[in-house]
Amino acid sequence: MFLQTNSIVTVQRRFKNQYKCKEAPARNTVKTLMEQFHATGNMAGKKRGGSKPRVRMPDTVGTIHASVASSPARKSVRQLASENEVSPSTAWRILRTDLRMHPYKIHVFQSLITVCREKRARFAEEFSDHLWQNPHTLKHIWF
Repeated sequence: MFLQTNSIVTVQRRFKNQYKCKEAPARNTVKTLMEQFHATGNMAGKKRGGSKPRVRMPDTVGTIHASVASSPARKSVRQLASENEVSPSTAWRILRTDLRMHPYKIHVFQSLITVCREKRARFAEEFSDHLWQNPHTLKHIWF
């Protein structure tokens, strides 16, 4: 119809009359169908739906796991994604669900010097003595 009249309004009116419905297809729908028809030569156009290509395959998970294990420094998820040619959300999902890692957990590292080690050892001994004297203390500690 559009090829004969070259009018979207005429196509909408004829659609309503032929199929006995109250609403006609939107202008954008008619335009899209005509663009597909001109591009492919048939009204079917391109396929819609179906499954998406899978990125979280075992080989992808294995390469990301090897990349995380081989690097001594901690990498960001974006660096990891760009190295393995996947999207950052896919890299994050692989780390979180497949490898059971916590990519956004904050890790705080403190360099221990001899003074710190002595203080920690002294605190551990004092707390151990306190627990022997007051065993009910653990019931009042929240973690």
